[in-house]
Amino acid sequence: MSQVQQLYRLQQIDTEISAKKQRLKDVIQLQRETTELQQARQRAANAALALRNNDAQLEDLNLEVGGVIDKARRSEQHLYSGKVTNPKELSDLEHELQALGRRRAALEDDILEAMILVEDAQSENRDALTSLQSIEASWEQSQANLKVEQNDLALTLHGLLGRRQQTAVTVPEKLLVDYDALRTRKNGLAVVALEEHRCMGCHVRLPENKVAQAERGDLVTCSGCGRILAPHIS
Repeated sequence: MSQVQQLYRLQQIDTEISAKKQRLKDVIQLQRETTELQQARQRAANAALALRNNDAQLEDLNLEVGGVIDKARRSEQHLYSGKVTNPKELSDLEHELQALGRRRAALEDDILEAMILVEDAQSENRDALTSLQSIEASWEQSQANLKVEQNDLALTLHGLLGRRQQTAVTVPEKLLVDYDALRTRKNGLAVVALEEHRCMGCHVRLPENKVAQAERGDLVTCSGCGRILAPHIS
């Protein structure tokens, strides 16, 4: 196998290494919580807070109306106990009972509204939890798959790096340095196939003399993109 063919083999390995490294980077990035999951968590938290607040408001209203009822009962007992004979005091008690009645009616209206809010909050809380559980289950499954892929990629990269090392030692040091420098300049692609007189890097058609040199195993670069040309690679 010629030196150019060895370089092409090395290029194939390096290309695969770059692809696997990029995929590994993507896989690690994908293991972060998604925006969808974060939004579902926030919705569930907001729903739970709203439910607690509405429950607390309803409880406060029930306590207040209970206090009003107790106070009205005591005032009514006092009014009809026969112990109050002063007309003004009787009038004050009657006015107080009327005021307590109005307050009770207002509180009972507020309680009905609060009960509706609690029911709505309970419904939203259930929906938010159901949605969160579904999204979490899907995300956790994807994470399990990604973990498996991450491990597979790590093993594959380990093998590829070993193959690269074995292939690189077959290439003269000076040529290897030139290859690495060219690969840096050419976005990772230093050696490309020559097929039907065309460079597979930039698709420029090469003159016959360059094609003949390349087919003899000489180190020939493309006149279009400057990459090394490797013909008849199996």
